[in-house]
Amino acid sequence: MKVADELKRLSEEELLSKILSKESAGHLLQEYRSIYQIMLHVPDMEVEADSDLNRAKVKKIAYIREVMNRIQEGRREEMKGIRGPEDVIEYFRFLEDKQQEEFWILLLNAKNKIIKSQRITIGILMTSLVAPRETYYPAIQARAAGIIAIHNHPSGESTASKEDLAVTERLIKAGMLLDIPLLDHVIIGRNGGSSIREKFGYLWGN
Repeated sequence: MKVADELKRLSEEELLSKILSKESAGHLLQEYRSIYQIMLHVPDMEVEADSDLNRAKVKKIAYIREVMNRIQEGRREEMKGIRGPEDVIEYFRFLEDKQQEEFWILLLNAKNKIIKSQRITIGILMTSLVAPRETYYPAIQARAAGIIAIHNHPSGESTASKEDLAVTERLIKAGMLLDIPLLDHVIIGRNGGSSIREKFGYLWGN
């Protein structure tokens, strides 16, 4: 039997017991319900006084999470250009598990090649917080030909809210004045994402 097939047959407790003691694995799964939730809350676990995990065991989980993060970073580095919303969703997949909303921009050159990505704000997405000045300043510095806005919904849903549309409209108008168009605004959910431009193209005059 191949190792991959053997691992797939393991329960979550059996799999977690391969890196922690059976008692620790059972305790964590009882408290967090799944390996997914355990990995999601590694930073919180380090400050929990009532946890029966010692620092070495917590570090093991943190190392695994860091490996997962670097795999995602590698995917992003390999992506040279943006062909559509699907590429943006893949690039920002790391946002799907965030517990707070994060607003990012992707800076593109004239050939839709990625210059860089940059986080603008953390917190509830509001027109009062996502100011065009802060959003477009990195684009002006990088001499970007266009930008794509991205943010996540901690609820897991990727449906655009009224506030999302208001933010988008404001950034579109600012981009027109600066001659750095907002090409799209993509929302990241738990299982994928959605393009505001595809669903609300009228904001761009489509």
